[in-house]
Amino acid sequence: MKALKIFGIVIGSIVALVIILVVVVWILISRPSGIAAQVTPVASTAEASQSLDNKWNDFSNTVNQSKKGTQVSVTLTQEEVTSKINDAVKTVALPSGLTVGKMSVNLTAGKILLAADAKYLMFSAHAGMSAVVNIVNGQPLIVVTNIDMGSLPIPQSMKDQLKGLIPADTLIKTGQMAFEVQNVQIDNGQMVISGVKR
Repeated sequence: MKALKIFGIVIGSIVALVIILVVVVWILISRPSGIAAQVTPVASTAEASQSLDNKWNDFSNTVNQSKKGTQVSVTLTQEEVTSKINDAVKTVALPSGLTVGKMSVNLTAGKILLAADAKYLMFSAHAGMSAVVNIVNGQPLIVVTNIDMGSLPIPQSMKDQLKGLIPADTLIKTGQMAFEVQNVQIDNGQMVISGVKR
């Protein structure tokens, strides 16, 4: 009888430890990205994505019709950027085993902050990425400064592959224009790109 009592205590203790371990692992795995926690959700629509394309077409026409040295600018909203990135990610080759969806972009305090639902193998998390826009030789360059996958156990090499998730050539289409970027201002949900006609 005493042996059965001890056996019951041992089994009960093991079960309790397993339950505690499962709870701790679940809490760790569900930890959100610090970057993603800063991002407010932004709706993604086909209309906003088309609006961004229309703005670039209008901007290109304005640049072409302007005299050399004329100041020109274009303003993009975070709704347009979010929608364009959600469209573009459908064509991006993601690392094997990784899926990304429901992206939101915030344009604030000089940064592009991106949050997304990410799944790698059997793990899922709310991941985040931050980037800045630098000007190199009169052209804007999106530079990813941090990738935080929350609790997703993915290797650094895979994080490095994700740096192309923000499609610079899709968002900022100044490369083929006779336009020199002088300033990129990011704040209050907008990105204002300004410069001069070359």
